[in-house]
Amino acid sequence: MEPDFRYPQVYTVGSNLSPDYCSTVSALPVMVPTMKKRTTEWQKACTVVILILALLILAGMAFGSFYLFQLHQKLNKLKQDQDSEGQPEKIIGSAETSQSTEIVAHVTGMNVIRNSNTLVWDAEKGLALTKGVSYDAGALVINEAGNYLIYSKVFFRGQECKSDISLEHTVFKRTKLYPKDIHLMVNSNGNSCPDNRAQWTRSSFQSGIFNLKQNDHIYVNVSDPKFVSFDQFNTYFGLHKL
Repeated sequence: MEPDFRYPQVYTVGSNLSPDYCSTVSALPVMVPTMKKRTTEWQKACTVVILILALLILAGMAFGSFYLFQLHQKLNKLKQDQDSEGQPEKIIGSAETSQSTEIVAHVTGMNVIRNSNTLVWDAEKGLALTKGVSYDAGALVINEAGNYLIYSKVFFRGQECKSDISLEHTVFKRTKLYPKDIHLMVNSNGNSCPDNRAQWTRSSFQSGIFNLKQNDHIYVNVSDPKFVSFDQFNTYFGLHKL
């Protein structure tokens, strides 16, 4: 049988042992090894160290994630700044394009200048409009130099047909560079009277592309204004910057 070290053995010598002595010996404190207690304290210390290391690792991961997030934000802002640097050019270009397309005019027949063959137009009512172009006493005034498409239609009609009537429709330009007006488009037709009909109508339309300078005045003349129908759908005049 193996000895039990939890309780120390007591040996007595001699036979004269008193009961008091035996009771004293049995009352001595029991000596317990401290190895298990030391092991428990070491395990607690290791647990504390592991927890501290885990907290440090988590803190490092959190700091790294925050740093990456900040870096991502800075990269996005830098990209937006680069895009915004190129955007004004596009905006300016589109604005210039839209501005150029807004240089347009369409005026409709209204009357004639007294003692003149120059037609006067309505620049405000009905189908009329002017954008980027000025209107002055029958003339469309160019505010911006460039290439323009000019068109003009005149509708002639009469109550008595005469073959000797000449119907002339002319678009011309007045500029400070020349002392006389410059013809841009001319359409001239003679009148015919088939079947001896009394009433008659003729339509004259012209269009062309011309290079115009600033402050050029564009007019329309006819041979005889009394034969012109000033209805806005039949007689009109306009231009458009290309």
